[in-house]
This record gives sequence, C-alpha cells and structure tokens, in this order.
Amino acid sequence: MKPITVEELRRQKAETEAWKKRAAASVELKRKRERAEQEAYAAEQRAAQAERDREWAAAQARRKAP
Repeated sequence: MKPITVEELRRQKAETEAWKKRAAASVELKRKRERAEQEAYAAEQRAAQAERDREWAAAQARRKAP
C-alpha cells in the first residue's frame, strides 16, 4: 500500500473546505429566507394591528361626538 502523498492530503483538505463552504452557504441562505418570511409576517401583523387601531379610534371618536 502506498503512503498518502502531501498532494493527496492537500486535495482532500481543499475538498473538505469546499464542502464546508457550500454547507455554510446553504445554512445562511436558509436563515435569510426564514428571516425574510418572519419579517413579512411581522409586517402583516403590524398592518392588521394598525387597521384595528384606526377602527378603534374611529369608534371612540363617534362615541364622544355630541
């Protein structure tokens, strides 16, 4: 059996590093998508709450009107 050469070790290391970079990029992309979904949901919730607040304020104004 031939011993592993330095070149082979470097190739394996480069291959492993490339795999790690791809995996990290995949995780980061997933995080960005999840963050975007969460931000979109939060924006929808804020808009809905703002509409409820306007309706409540209008109802209060009608009750206080002479």
